[in-house]
Amino acid sequence: MKKSLFCFALLSLSASCVAADLSSQQVTSLVKAAIEPLMEQQAIPGMSVAVLYKGRAQFVNFGVADLESGRRVTENTLFELGSVSKTFTGTLAGIMIRNGEIRLNDPVQKVWPQLTGEQWRPVRMLHLATYTAGGLPLQLPDDVTDQASLLSFYQHWQPEAAPGTLRQYSNASIGLFGSLMVKGDYEQAMARNVFQPLRLTRTYITVPPSMMPDYAWGYKKGQPVRVSPGMLDAEAYGVKSTARDMLTFMQANVDPNRLSSGNTVLRNAIRTAQSRYFKVGRFYQGLGWEIYDWPVTADTVISDSDNDVALKPRPATLINPVGPSQSASWVHKTGSTNGFGAYIAFIPEQNSGIVILANKSYPNPLRIRAAWQIMQALQQGTPD
Repeated sequence: MKKSLFCFALLSLSASCVAADLSSQQVTSLVKAAIEPLMEQQAIPGMSVAVLYKGRAQFVNFGVADLESGRRVTENTLFELGSVSKTFTGTLAGIMIRNGEIRLNDPVQKVWPQLTGEQWRPVRMLHLATYTAGGLPLQLPDDVTDQASLLSFYQHWQPEAAPGTLRQYSNASIGLFGSLMVKGDYEQAMARNVFQPLRLTRTYITVPPSMMPDYAWGYKKGQPVRVSPGMLDAEAYGVKSTARDMLTFMQANVDPNRLSSGNTVLRNAIRTAQSRYFKVGRFYQGLGWEIYDWPVTADTVISDSDNDVALKPRPATLINPVGPSQSASWVHKTGSTNGFGAYIAFIPEQNSGIVILANKSYPNPLRIRAAWQIMQALQQGTPD
């Protein structure tokens, strides 16, 4: 096999070229083989893929960001991340934990004294962060539109199980966690502590007017859509980003030591987010991240990520003491809004990972299958 070159961006944002077993064209072909049939099958207008393999990275873009204008997708196109946003919430939580601003063992009622319901007495911040409070719903009710109705909802909620025994995937759980952990403006705290230190220059909760031309339209049943504002949206599903910025975020998570020596807190925060707090079937629940011991089979990850499984209550076992982040892991997160689908997965031990962004929501198993196909093909290489 011939040695060739392709470029990758380091966290310093400098660009380098290194020898690789696969040429840029070969990598593109491998990605196309997985993505083009998927786009056709699911009628996805546009996708952007960032591939990291043994430290080398490449972008491959497909289709359009806007069906009406025909604007092409690039690695700088903004996509809605949906629940991949929770990994940013987990990273910010890691920073605040490391800075001593919050403790996961704090009672929720200590952080939110207005929440006086007896059912909340045993619930800790950790339970909100890991969906183990006892059965909070996936979404807040539509009539929760302000702080008063938010408090009323949580005051009247009744658990289905003791805290720490059941994982019920929930925006109402981690969203409240994110809201309570930040005393001031959440969006500003995220930008100041996570986006800016990582130099994520095109990652936002609220897309500024100057960047709207780069914001893709999502599509549902052929109609253009974007996410609507809602209570706890920023904390649970509100981040918009690009394949380029998500590559940078992924590189920081794959190897936090790449960050400068002045970013010790952020390095440790990333490890905190990837720590293992609960065992749920075959995976571990981190702060935002879902984690498997590596190696793991594609079928295992896919079956756990199907909504028929992922959204149902599942027994959870506390890891005590907390399991530290491990390099031999498959770390991943899916995310969706009405018009977008996102996926990020990486294996720190192999310095490898993938980001797949689409402007249409489509089934999680298909995202994981495509990512797995690409990662396997990169590992195996292609003959001359």
